[in-house]
Amino acid sequence: MSKSFDNGMICASEQAVIVDKEISKEFEKLMKEASCYFLTKAETEKLQKGMFKEGKLISEIAGQSPYNIAKIAGIDVPENTKVLVVPQTGVGEEHPFSKEKLSPVLAYYTVPGKEKGIELAERLIEFGGLRTFSCNTFRR
Repeated sequence: MSKSFDNGMICASEQAVIVDKEISKEFEKLMKEASCYFLTKAETEKLQKGMFKEGKLISEIAGQSPYNIAKIAGIDVPENTKVLVVPQTGVGEEHPFSKEKLSPVLAYYTVPGKEKGIELAERLIEFGGLRTFSCNTFRR
């Protein structure tokens, strides 16, 4: 719910969700029932090009609805979409969805157990959460 409130502009909203592989199908079903849209690999590539330039979030993306963000990227989603869910495997500069996105776009990771989940959460925090947000995050 926090990721869809105010189109994800609240900096305290989730940037990523980490789910144990064992319950990932149930999680995906529940998210889809809540009007979340899971992107394919091809759609994810389009979205990345539509949201980021030189690794920085394009300022016009912040606060847009999931429908508008998808439209900007050339992706068709239902108008009632609440969150764009982007399956991911990596963390770091070469994985811009692992950063703060100021939009209803949620990185989605599956892991094989609690230990791997904690390890990934630590990597995500070290990469994107230990620094303060700066307006330099944006590109026009």
